[in-house]
Amino acid sequence: MSILYVSPHPDAFPSLRALIAARYGEAGEGPGWGGAHPRICLQPPPSSRTPFPPPRLPALEQRPGGLWVWGATAVAQLLWPAGLGGPGGSRAAVLVQQWVSYADTELIPAACGATLPALGLRISAQDPQAALGALGRALSPLEEWLRLHTFLAGEAPTLADVAAVTALLLPFRYVLDPSARRIWGNVTRWFITCVQQPEFRAVLGEVVLYSGARPPSQQPGPEVPAHSKTAAQLKKEAKKREKLEKFQQKQKMQQQQPPPGEKKPKPEKREKRDPGVITYDLPTPPGEKKDVSGTMPDSYSPQYVEAAWYPWWEQQGFFRPEYGRSSVSAPNPQGIFMMCIPPPNVTGSLHLGHALTNAIQDSLTRWHRMRGETTLWNPGCDHAGIATQVVVEKKLWREQGLSRHQLGREAFLQEVWKWKEEKGDRIYHQLKKLGSSLDWNRACFTMDPKLSAAVTEAFVRLHEEGVIYRSTRLVNWSCTLNSAISDIEVDKKELTGRTLLSVPGYKDKVEFGVLVSFAYKVQDSDSDEEVVVATTRIETMLGDVAVAVHPKDPRYQHLKGKSVIHPFVSRSLPIVFDDFVDMEFGTGERGLSGEKKPRGPPLPYTCPQRKESST
Repeated sequence: MSILYVSPHPDAFPSLRALIAARYGEAGEGPGWGGAHPRICLQPPPSSRTPFPPPRLPALEQRPGGLWVWGATAVAQLLWPAGLGGPGGSRAAVLVQQWVSYADTELIPAACGATLPALGLRISAQDPQAALGALGRALSPLEEWLRLHTFLAGEAPTLADVAAVTALLLPFRYVLDPSARRIWGNVTRWFITCVQQPEFRAVLGEVVLYSGARPPSQQPGPEVPAHSKTAAQLKKEAKKREKLEKFQQKQKMQQQQPPPGEKKPKPEKREKRDPGVITYDLPTPPGEKKDVSGTMPDSYSPQYVEAAWYPWWEQQGFFRPEYGRSSVSAPNPQGIFMMCIPPPNVTGSLHLGHALTNAIQDSLTRWHRMRGETTLWNPGCDHAGIATQVVVEKKLWREQGLSRHQLGREAFLQEVWKWKEEKGDRIYHQLKKLGSSLDWNRACFTMDPKLSAAVTEAFVRLHEEGVIYRSTRLVNWSCTLNSAISDIEVDKKELTGRTLLSVPGYKDKVEFGVLVSFAYKVQDSDSDEEVVVATTRIETMLGDVAVAVHPKDPRYQHLKGKSVIHPFVSRSLPIVFDDFVDMEFGTGERGLSGEKKPRGPPLPYTCPQRKESST
């Protein structure tokens, strides 16, 4: 069993270097001499066991064999030989040796010179400020190198990082305050990255960076005189110091109080400073990786943080299903996840609801992508049909005072496409600002030729399979648009009484919700009996072909099989019984229209059809 002798002091950075290297050696191929992992001993080796004066810690003893190695550099290399070069070959090995030598010859003397005076220790006559200047000169090459590198040699920690981090452990713990760390931003970022690695944390624990105030154990104490004092003398002096401090505090408070009769001046109000908008102004060509070497703003700025990343993500192809694969059709044992974005309408811009749903979809897409699946989130936008036509018509009337009929079909279509390009581009820009991981090489528009052909093919197949059919039905007709309107495009409003509503194409508001009652005389009746019908559409009574009542309405049971006379056209209207009639509404009767193009609601129109088919 080999033994690694190290110092138990938590700031003994040479021993910490050996312990971290041992951790990496345990995770790798093992010690360089081919033996088992060493046992850790927190004390110097016995002089009886060494063939020479006790070595400096850390020291490594190979047993059996009697091989002795001491000094942080040699011990670390023997414990972790892979850390000398890594996968980079000879070039990486040269870089590791360069930075290990720099840590031993430059960083350690400068770090000790700047830190030990702050801890109350003086190892040289050098001025503390001069020592800090020397530390800054030693950090300059490191700061410049780490501007474009994550670690000192390669893409993973090596012995170079272990040597340099342990050399700078004392300054980061006791000297480099937050303002100094902002100056050495790249070094600080690299140092924090390294100490967060599992092998570093196993030895160093949680590394607390210097906040600017020394803990009590590090405050330089008063100079001790040459001759020692008794306990009684020390106690007396402590009481004197305590009384003097109280007296000085009392005097200071009295000086701050205003004279009698004079009001205490109000403290000046601090003027709130607007931090403004902090932007990222470094020149970065589109598609190039963002330069993060500069210092971060003091306050969070979304414009600064988000700038330049999305074009680089697109350039790298991170959002394409082909990323990391030879082709999109290549078999993937992890599976496939593909999703189409619910296409936003080009009638306007995105709102908060789009941001919410897109965040959920983006989370799902990124989760499947991280699982290694072939992932596609397909973007696009919808033409929105009638809604877009209405918006463009309003825009034309507002800007040019023209209707679509005055402009002409072809010119109007050009205006619609111009609107689509403007709003569609804005929608796509908003989606990119949200960071949505969409594959923009596959962006679609619902009026693209390939999608129009797909819709036609889908309807033809559904018709051939009998799923859909063509028939004559009641439709919503717009007198202004001169077009049928889908039920989805119609806003239904329940009226509780007389209401004035705006009608497209008409200047004044029109009265709705007024129930008008009129009477039909019962045919072949000995008396003057009449049937009162109530409706909100009095103009449709000219097209009535029957009068409907509910089959369970007791008021009209005696009228089964009878008819009524139309007062204007002398037409005989049969009285029919149907469940669609609401007994509680109005008079409990409804007129039924028989026009080829009826203007009433769909239920009264379908009732005569049912009665006719049953007859």
